[in-house]
Amino acid sequence: MVTVKVSTKGQLVIPAPLRRKCGLRAPGRALIMERKGELVVLPLPDDPVAGARGMLKPQRNLAAEHAAYKEERRLEAKHEKNLPTWPPT
Repeated sequence: MVTVKVSTKGQLVIPAPLRRKCGLRAPGRALIMERKGELVVLPLPDDPVAGARGMLKPQRNLAAEHAAYKEERRLEAKHEKNLPTWPPT
């Protein structure tokens, strides 16, 4: 744990070991947000597009997704056959 001073302008210096450990580089940018009463500092990538690569990576490949979708549709069709008709006859 490290204690730092806050300047009259609201600036503080994050010690170098913590900056290195967390990936904060100068010059650079960081996101600061409040979460449950605490300040959270997250480094932002130099290139936002490159930093977002892989973020939406699927858990399964397309063939597995398609197979799961077909199985779900099969089960839904089976279930729909057992539903009562409306109006009742």
